[in-house]
Amino acid sequence: MKKIINMSLMMALMTILTLSFTACGSDDDDTTKQPAPQITLHEANIEGDILCVQADVVANGRTAAILLTITDKNGSAKVAYPVTDSKYIGVLNIDGFHVHVDIAGKNVEEGDLLKMSVTDAEGQTVTVQKVITAEEDDDDEE
Repeated sequence: MKKIINMSLMMALMTILTLSFTACGSDDDDTTKQPAPQITLHEANIEGDILCVQADVVANGRTAAILLTITDKNGSAKVAYPVTDSKYIGVLNIDGFHVHVDIAGKNVEEGDLLKMSVTDAEGQTVTVQKVITAEEDDDDEE
């Protein structure tokens, strides 16, 4: 009788171990990727010798890199500005991205293009662009 009880306990233990290894293995097969970042570029305005850039970024996989590139109408690069500020890199979402890019002596003018590229931690890159405009005048007639 003791042999039957011991054998039953051994079988129960083997069954539990087998099920636990099987359950752990199923997590390794999960290959779902986060969606690529989404960028809403609100502003790209020349304000003296700087370009004011405002945007919002939704990145479910943390941001790994942000690159701002200014090109002329023909696509020739004038300025490349990698964003390194820790409040924008390594975060999930950026509500209120706002940077100033020094454009003094770079011949940046209205009509040039700002391209904003965001790469997430999974290596997915999304690029949006906006035509650069002059500084918005807050002193409009009322």
